[in-house]
Amino acid sequence: MVRNKPSGKLDSRTSRLKLPGRKEPYWTTLAKGEALGYYPAKLGGSGNWCARFYDSRAKKKFQTTLGTADDYSEADDRDVLTYAQAQAKARIWFEEMRSSARGEVRRVGPLTVKQAWEAYAVDAERRGMKGLGSTRITAEAHILPTFGAMEVVDLTQGMIEKWHSELSKKPARVRAKKGAEVAYREAPTTPEEKLARRSSSNRVLTVLKALLNFAKHKGLTRVSAEAWREAQAFEEVESTRLRFLTPEEAQRLVNVCSPDFRLLVQGALFTGARFGELAGLVVSDFDAALGKVRIGPSKMSKKARYAVLTDEGQGFFQSITVGRISDEPLFLRTSNETRNAKSPKLKRAWRKSEQAREMNLACEAAKLEPLCFHELRHTHASGLINNGVPLAFVAAQLGHTDTRMVEKHYGHLAPSAMADSIRALAPKLGIHQDENIASLVTKKR
Repeated sequence: MVRNKPSGKLDSRTSRLKLPGRKEPYWTTLAKGEALGYYPAKLGGSGNWCARFYDSRAKKKFQTTLGTADDYSEADDRDVLTYAQAQAKARIWFEEMRSSARGEVRRVGPLTVKQAWEAYAVDAERRGMKGLGSTRITAEAHILPTFGAMEVVDLTQGMIEKWHSELSKKPARVRAKKGAEVAYREAPTTPEEKLARRSSSNRVLTVLKALLNFAKHKGLTRVSAEAWREAQAFEEVESTRLRFLTPEEAQRLVNVCSPDFRLLVQGALFTGARFGELAGLVVSDFDAALGKVRIGPSKMSKKARYAVLTDEGQGFFQSITVGRISDEPLFLRTSNETRNAKSPKLKRAWRKSEQAREMNLACEAAKLEPLCFHELRHTHASGLINNGVPLAFVAAQLGHTDTRMVEKHYGHLAPSAMADSIRALAPKLGIHQDENIASLVTKKR
């Protein structure tokens, strides 16, 4: 713990008020190249605190104003400072200046939520964080418009919880192209829709907490973290059951898909892979000897995994890889471009979000309620669980590091699957035989 340096001239308001006014502040050295100063007021008001730093490498002096002295007003440890508080604030500034002298990025002045987000985004990009694009959209759409200009020190628990609550009542935004006018869906009315909005609000709150915790961890702010750590998320918002297809519905969907999209849908149903993971597969990712498909680093574990295929799945992947170049994208889409008028249309890899329109058309043709491509992953997982596959195996198949996400989303399916599995697989002990015992019938008197 840093000890405050005493000063007979500056450490009490009584001694400071006796100082004659002058242009230069009264300095007290705190460390080599670091000093705290006091400007007496010219007309008898409160003086001001300042700090001075000497950069020995650049051989330059830097000076900043810290706040008003508590000569006549009570200190609030922000704008009005005691001698001890002024020292503490000066040391924070000195640390920032030392960081700048070492070539590190220096933050000048109080930290705003926007600055905290920018620092978080730079670090996330450096680490190769997956999903940074969607996180950026979340921050720019829901966090920065409300809190961007605010200083982190001004955030309160009540303020964050009020914003979080109001966010859950707003209608969802419609996904649109970059630069297009923002549009919204209808306001949530049904219990399911309201739960979905609460769940979305919880995810936005998680992003806000993540960037503020990052700022705190990196020393960008010295404020207490209770304001956001104590802000409560909605409970039991994940009670809605995820949508998944029955085998009959899956067959109907596959049958009506366009040829290229049909292969992609089959790949998702056989592996449980996300659209982005399937779009990134190449022919050599299918290992016929092992009966598995290698799927690149997942969003959760950051590691590649091998999706185990059923006999039907192995036959499917064998049929779409035979005779093809090993580094060619596994799933291709027919392009509108051609080499010339006589040549066939070119094939290319699927691009981001191209599956959405195809899925809508297929659901309409199959007379199914609209669903997104990701729900094919839910269909794969629910099929495994309903057939008695242990949750740990399902988690590994989906690329989760543990079973928490599986239990959260599919836990309601596990009890019946567990009972069926135990009845089918448990050993028969042969320690009980049925006996011909008739029930007693009591006669009424």
